[in-house]
Amino acid sequence: MATIVNRLEGHITPEIPKIFDHVFECTLDMINKDFEEFPEHRTNFFLLLHAAVTHCFPALLNIAPAQFKLVLDSIIWAFKHTMRNVADTGLQILYQLLQNIASDEARSQSFYQTYYTDILQHLFSVVTDTSHTAGLTMQATILAYMFSLVESGKITVPLNPIEQAATQQNNIIYVQEFVAHLLKTAFGHLSDPQIKITVQGFFNLDQDIPAFKEHLRDFLVQIREFAGEDDSDLFLEEREAALVQAQEEKRRIDKSVPGILNPHEIAEDMQD
Repeated sequence: MATIVNRLEGHITPEIPKIFDHVFECTLDMINKDFEEFPEHRTNFFLLLHAAVTHCFPALLNIAPAQFKLVLDSIIWAFKHTMRNVADTGLQILYQLLQNIASDEARSQSFYQTYYTDILQHLFSVVTDTSHTAGLTMQATILAYMFSLVESGKITVPLNPIEQAATQQNNIIYVQEFVAHLLKTAFGHLSDPQIKITVQGFFNLDQDIPAFKEHLRDFLVQIREFAGEDDSDLFLEEREAALVQAQEEKRRIDKSVPGILNPHEIAEDMQD
């Protein structure tokens, strides 16, 4: 079904509710007991969700609120997965969903009011989880995007449930205090100035993803060092990228020396 949606794109939008009726909840019921059973169904379930969010987003806006909540819960559950491919897909779906929502002015504000702080809370629980460091770049990208939505005034409804009217400044202060409270609750050893600098940095750097990622990683190194935990996995993406680059460089050198590569390793256009 994911392949069909990716191939037909927007043309199959009217059929998405019918597809979901037949495969969404029954598959979800198979995989929501743990993070390991039915790995193939699990992987393809989230690929279908990614395809639907990417190409047929209007259909998701027209399903019942309870069903939409189930879709969002599934996305959150995906990026909390211990299977790296599923967690990566979950982050990609969430980022695409947030961008799609932002472009729909009529419905975006009610979405932010209902789900913004929940998503933020779940993201921070994953970011600070040592088993999810491989997705740091995408996690930083989404967090920066979410903070920029508030700072730029794209969210015009009050995020604080006790406020009646929204102002940009009110939302910024509320989100800063919300994140500070999350971090203080999870990491009681951090001082108030440390948390304040960390949260302020999230807003100051939300337009510069590499700098935002470094700031986020510095914070994670800080809490790992206090706990006496290894922080080398926080640099996993850089090590993987360096390894790929080294392999590509070696292959480039091998290609330049006749006879090193076997004939079956050489692309047909090179043989020509």
